[in-house]
Amino acid sequence: MSIFINGHQLYLRSLTRADLPAILIWNNDREVTRYLFRGAFPTQLETLEHAYEAASNVTFEKELAIVLHKDHLLIGIGGLHNINTIARSAELRVLIGEKCCWRRGYGTEATQLLLAWAFEILNLHKVWLGVNAAQVNAIRVYQKAGFTQEGVLRDEIWRNGRYYAAVRMSILETEYRAQLHTWSCASALLT
Repeated sequence: MSIFINGHQLYLRSLTRADLPAILIWNNDREVTRYLFRGAFPTQLETLEHAYEAASNVTFEKELAIVLHKDHLLIGIGGLHNINTIARSAELRVLIGEKCCWRRGYGTEATQLLLAWAFEILNLHKVWLGVNAAQVNAIRVYQKAGFTQEGVLRDEIWRNGRYYAAVRMSILETEYRAQLHTWSCASALLT
């Protein structure tokens, strides 16, 4: 597998058909998808295969595999969605599906690598995301990467028998550049 974007602990590469069984497990794991829209319905392998084939033919939806350097373990997926070439914006999504890899800084580095892709390679102006307000750790990851809260959508998400607010966050290209030097993986990003 070739590395698309290289970091210190992680690298991003194209998704392959061989990645789909792991994604299937994550999508159907209620603990992994507890606060996400993903997982609200059961996922079948055929559905993922169809989405994989469809995504390979569009330029406005791109997901990449998040892989550990040390053992080449696929630990998650992340991507840019709703890529708007006129407004130069996109939605960022990250999922660390391997629970043994939670709270180890991988989400932060994956977010930073995806932002480097967005701003250094795709020449975007703004990257935005929506996050469940109950995902305090995820919000911290995004703040650490330079995202700013734009607003809160009340009772936006129905999961776990209740409504949750959704937090809308974004980062502009100038904000990305202003804090890039503080990232531990900055040297790897720009080589």
